[in-house]
Amino acid sequence: MIKNVVFDIDGTLIDTEKAYMNALLDVANDQRHLDFTYDQVVAIYGIPGIVGLKQLGFSDAEIPDVLSAWYQAFDKYKDSVTVFPGIINTLKELQKYDVEMGVVTSKTNDELAADFTPRGLTPFFRNIVTSSDTQKHKPDPEPLLKMIEISEIPADETLYVGDTIYDLQSAKGAGAQFGVAGWGAHNHGQFGDMDFYFSRPAEIIDVIR
Repeated sequence: MIKNVVFDIDGTLIDTEKAYMNALLDVANDQRHLDFTYDQVVAIYGIPGIVGLKQLGFSDAEIPDVLSAWYQAFDKYKDSVTVFPGIINTLKELQKYDVEMGVVTSKTNDELAADFTPRGLTPFFRNIVTSSDTQKHKPDPEPLLKMIEISEIPADETLYVGDTIYDLQSAKGAGAQFGVAGWGAHNHGQFGDMDFYFSRPAEIIDVIR
Protein backbone atom coordinates (compact mmCIF):
# COMPACT_ATOMS: atom_id res chain seq x y z
CA MET A 1 0.00 0.00 0.00
CA ILE A 2 1.34 3.42 -0.95
CA LYS A 3 1.10 6.12 1.72
CA ASN A 4 3.57 8.68 0.38
CA VAL A 5 3.62 9.90 -3.23
CA VAL A 6 6.85 11.78 -3.88
CA PHE A 7 7.61 13.70 -7.06
CA ASP A 8 10.70 14.89 -8.84
CA ILE A 9 10.26 18.43 -10.22
CA ASP A 10 12.02 19.00 -13.54
CA GLY A 11 10.58 16.76 -16.24
CA THR A 12 7.91 15.48 -13.85
CA LEU A 13 5.88 18.36 -12.41
CA ILE A 14 7.13 21.20 -14.59
CA ASP A 15 8.55 21.19 -18.10
CA THR A 16 11.92 22.93 -17.81
CA GLU A 17 13.99 20.75 -20.13
CA LYS A 18 14.22 22.96 -23.20
CA ALA A 19 14.65 26.12 -21.13
CA TYR A 20 17.58 24.71 -19.15
CA MET A 21 19.23 22.90 -22.04
CA ASN A 22 18.97 25.77 -24.52
CA ALA A 23 20.37 28.10 -21.88
CA LEU A 24 23.31 25.73 -21.35
CA LEU A 25 23.92 25.51 -25.09
CA ASP A 26 24.01 29.31 -25.24
CA VAL A 27 26.71 29.37 -22.58
CA ALA A 28 28.75 26.41 -23.83
CA ASN A 29 28.58 27.03 -27.56
CA ASP A 30 27.95 30.74 -28.04
CA GLN A 31 29.92 32.12 -25.12
CA ARG A 32 32.66 29.49 -24.77
CA HIS A 33 32.82 28.41 -28.43
CA LEU A 34 32.37 24.71 -27.72
CA ASP A 35 30.40 22.33 -29.92
CA PHE A 36 27.84 20.50 -27.79
CA THR A 37 24.66 19.05 -29.28
CA TYR A 38 21.27 19.09 -27.55
CA ASP A 39 21.46 15.31 -27.08
CA GLN A 40 24.78 15.66 -25.29
CA VAL A 41 23.64 18.26 -22.79
CA VAL A 42 20.22 16.72 -22.14
CA ALA A 43 22.04 13.67 -20.75
CA ILE A 44 22.72 15.68 -17.56
CA TYR A 45 19.13 16.87 -17.15
CA GLY A 46 17.80 15.93 -13.73
CA ILE A 47 21.02 15.92 -11.71
CA PRO A 48 22.64 18.82 -9.81
CA GLY A 49 24.24 21.37 -12.11
CA ILE A 50 27.76 21.01 -10.70
CA VAL A 51 27.69 17.23 -11.16
CA GLY A 52 26.31 17.56 -14.68
CA LEU A 53 28.90 20.11 -15.76
CA LYS A 54 31.66 17.84 -14.50
CA GLN A 55 30.21 15.02 -16.62
CA LEU A 56 30.36 17.32 -19.64
CA GLY A 57 34.04 17.91 -19.02
CA PHE A 58 34.11 21.33 -17.35
CA SER A 59 36.87 21.73 -14.78
CA ASP A 60 36.36 22.62 -11.14
CA ALA A 61 37.84 26.04 -11.88
CA GLU A 62 35.41 26.69 -14.75
CA ILE A 63 32.22 25.49 -13.09
CA PRO A 64 31.37 28.53 -10.90
CA ASP A 65 31.49 30.88 -13.90
CA VAL A 66 29.61 28.46 -16.14
CA LEU A 67 26.90 27.94 -13.51
CA SER A 68 26.47 31.68 -13.05
CA ALA A 69 26.25 32.27 -16.79
CA TRP A 70 23.84 29.32 -17.15
CA TYR A 71 21.41 30.73 -14.59
CA GLN A 72 21.58 34.15 -16.25
CA ALA A 73 20.92 32.60 -19.66
CA PHE A 74 17.95 30.71 -18.21
CA ASP A 75 16.15 34.04 -17.76
CA LYS A 76 15.91 34.27 -21.55
CA TYR A 77 13.89 31.04 -21.66
CA LYS A 78 12.06 30.98 -18.31
CA ASP A 79 8.76 32.10 -19.81
CA SER A 80 8.65 28.80 -21.71
CA VAL A 81 8.52 26.79 -18.44
CA THR A 82 5.07 25.30 -17.85
CA VAL A 83 3.34 22.90 -15.48
CA PHE A 84 2.73 19.64 -17.32
CA PRO A 85 -0.89 19.09 -18.42
CA GLY A 86 -2.86 17.08 -15.88
CA ILE A 87 -0.52 17.69 -12.95
CA ILE A 88 -2.67 20.15 -11.02
CA ASN A 89 -5.83 18.06 -11.39
CA THR A 90 -3.93 14.95 -10.31
CA LEU A 91 -2.52 16.66 -7.21
CA LYS A 92 -5.98 17.90 -6.29
CA GLU A 93 -7.42 14.41 -6.70
CA LEU A 94 -4.64 12.83 -4.62
CA GLN A 95 -5.57 15.15 -1.76
CA LYS A 96 -8.81 13.18 -1.44
CA TYR A 97 -6.94 10.01 -0.48
CA ASP A 98 -5.11 8.94 2.65
CA VAL A 99 -1.66 9.71 1.25
CA GLU A 100 0.96 12.34 1.82
CA MET A 101 2.64 14.12 -1.07
CA GLY A 102 6.24 15.24 -1.17
CA VAL A 103 9.02 16.43 -3.46
CA VAL A 104 12.59 15.24 -3.85
CA THR A 105 14.54 17.40 -6.28
CA SER A 106 18.08 18.12 -7.43
CA LYS A 107 17.26 21.82 -7.26
CA THR A 108 18.83 23.91 -4.53
CA ASN A 109 16.61 25.91 -2.18
CA ASP A 110 17.33 29.04 -4.25
CA GLU A 111 16.40 27.31 -7.50
CA LEU A 112 13.23 25.96 -5.89
CA ALA A 113 12.22 29.49 -4.91
CA ALA A 114 13.07 30.90 -8.34
CA ASP A 115 11.41 28.51 -10.76
CA PHE A 116 9.11 26.18 -8.81
CA THR A 117 7.43 28.16 -6.06
CA PRO A 118 6.03 30.74 -8.54
CA ARG A 119 4.16 27.93 -10.33
CA GLY A 120 1.80 27.62 -7.34
CA LEU A 121 2.42 23.93 -6.64
CA THR A 122 4.30 24.16 -3.33
CA PRO A 123 1.16 24.14 -1.09
CA PHE A 124 0.31 20.62 -2.30
CA PHE A 125 3.40 19.15 -0.65
CA ARG A 126 3.96 18.49 3.04
CA ASN A 127 7.66 17.61 2.74
CA ILE A 128 10.26 18.91 0.28
CA VAL A 129 13.86 17.69 0.04
CA THR A 130 16.24 19.73 -2.14
CA SER A 131 19.92 19.25 -2.91
CA SER A 132 20.58 21.83 -0.19
CA ASP A 133 19.30 19.31 2.37
CA THR A 134 21.67 16.41 1.69
CA GLN A 135 25.39 15.87 1.22
CA LYS A 136 24.88 13.27 -1.51
CA HIS A 137 22.50 13.63 -4.43
CA LYS A 138 20.68 11.48 -6.97
CA PRO A 139 21.44 8.81 -8.10
CA ASP A 140 22.56 8.22 -4.50
CA PRO A 141 19.64 7.10 -2.28
CA GLU A 142 20.32 9.78 0.36
CA PRO A 143 17.64 12.24 -0.88
CA LEU A 144 14.93 9.56 -0.79
CA LEU A 145 16.17 8.28 2.56
CA LYS A 146 15.88 11.84 3.86
CA MET A 147 12.28 11.98 2.64
CA ILE A 148 11.53 8.64 4.32
CA GLU A 149 13.04 9.96 7.55
CA ILE A 150 11.11 13.24 7.69
CA SER A 151 7.82 11.79 6.47
CA GLU A 152 8.06 8.85 8.88
CA ILE A 153 6.56 6.67 6.15
CA PRO A 154 8.45 3.44 5.34
CA ALA A 155 10.28 3.00 2.05
CA ASP A 156 8.02 0.20 0.87
CA GLU A 157 5.01 2.53 1.27
CA THR A 158 6.72 5.31 -0.69
CA LEU A 159 6.29 5.86 -4.43
CA TYR A 160 8.76 8.15 -6.18
CA VAL A 161 7.66 9.51 -9.57
CA GLY A 162 10.46 10.80 -11.80
CA ASP A 163 11.70 11.04 -15.35
CA THR A 164 15.35 9.95 -15.33
CA ILE A 165 17.48 6.91 -14.57
CA TYR A 166 18.96 8.92 -11.68
CA ASP A 167 15.49 9.10 -10.10
CA LEU A 168 15.01 5.35 -10.48
CA GLN A 169 18.43 4.54 -9.02
CA SER A 170 17.87 6.82 -6.05
CA ALA A 171 14.46 5.32 -5.34
CA LYS A 172 15.62 1.73 -5.66
CA GLY A 173 18.67 2.38 -3.52
CA ALA A 174 16.36 3.65 -0.79
CA GLY A 175 13.99 0.70 -1.10
CA ALA A 176 11.12 2.81 -2.46
CA GLN A 177 8.85 2.03 -5.38
CA PHE A 178 9.43 3.95 -8.61
CA GLY A 179 7.10 5.17 -11.34
CA VAL A 180 8.27 6.69 -14.61
CA ALA A 181 6.74 10.05 -15.52
CA GLY A 182 6.22 9.05 -19.13
CA TRP A 183 5.06 12.53 -20.14
CA GLY A 184 8.50 13.98 -19.40
CA ALA A 185 10.93 11.06 -19.68
CA HIS A 186 13.26 10.16 -22.53
CA ASN A 187 12.59 6.43 -22.47
CA HIS A 188 15.29 4.42 -24.22
CA GLY A 189 14.68 1.21 -22.31
CA GLN A 190 16.71 2.32 -19.28
CA PHE A 191 13.82 1.94 -16.83
CA GLY A 192 13.82 -1.85 -16.63
CA ASP A 193 13.65 -1.89 -12.84
CA MET A 194 10.60 0.39 -12.62
CA ASP A 195 7.45 -0.58 -10.73
CA PHE A 196 5.07 1.56 -12.79
CA TYR A 197 5.01 3.41 -16.08
CA PHE A 198 2.64 6.36 -16.12
CA SER A 199 1.84 7.73 -19.55
CA ARG A 200 -0.13 10.59 -18.00
CA PRO A 201 -0.37 11.98 -14.46
CA ALA A 202 -3.92 10.75 -13.80
CA GLU A 203 -2.71 7.14 -13.93
CA ILE A 204 -1.02 7.69 -10.56
CA ILE A 205 -4.48 7.93 -8.99
CA ASP A 206 -5.35 4.46 -10.26
CA VAL A 207 -2.42 3.02 -8.28
CA ILE A 208 -3.48 4.83 -5.08
CA ARG A 209 -7.13 3.81 -5.23
